[in-house]
Amino acid sequence: IMGSHYDDIVYSGDPFTYAPGANDNASGVSAVFEIARLIHKIPDKPRHTIKFIAFAAEEGGLYGSYDYAVKAKQKNEKIVMMLDNDMISVLSSPKTKPWYMNIINYSNSTKLFTDACNACSSYTSLSYINDNTNWNRSDSYPFYYFGYMPLIFTEASDDGNYHTVNDLVSTCNYEYCREMVKISYAMLLEKNYK
Repeated sequence: IMGSHYDDIVYSGDPFTYAPGANDNASGVSAVFEIARLIHKIPDKPRHTIKFIAFAAEEGGLYGSYDYAVKAKQKNEKIVMMLDNDMISVLSSPKTKPWYMNIINYSNSTKLFTDACNACSSYTSLSYINDNTNWNRSDSYPFYYFGYMPLIFTEASDDGNYHTVNDLVSTCNYEYCREMVKISYAMLLEKNYK
């Protein structure tokens, strides 16, 4: 599963406040769409079914991904991995390199974590950190909870526009986002076409 969430909120407390959500999380959804487009061009059939999913209601409590994961578990679905892209387009210091990303793993996904680190080093200009502080705050968590192996790819710095009306496209760094997307794409290729 290649997933991301498409909802956003603003901390103002008013649920009707416009929440543009360019980084959180249109950036992750754009990764899902772009990788789906690229995979679709490959003439060979993948080794595993690849599902591209944009989840709803992440901000309210991971409801969309929880619903999907619990139903997958009830049906005994075999899910090889779940790659979650959440906030992948903002750098606090874009002029300072190397640029970093955060790869968040779970106790059952250490092998996937190693694969992601290798993909990051082999296919991108990014360096990575492993800060698992927010391990239970994104769509990957319900998959872990039901025994599946997930990873989260996210930026390694704080976004000052997080959950505000200023989370706009103008704050996104497309070069950084492109490098982030390469990791999920490389992992899907390696699991399905090599």
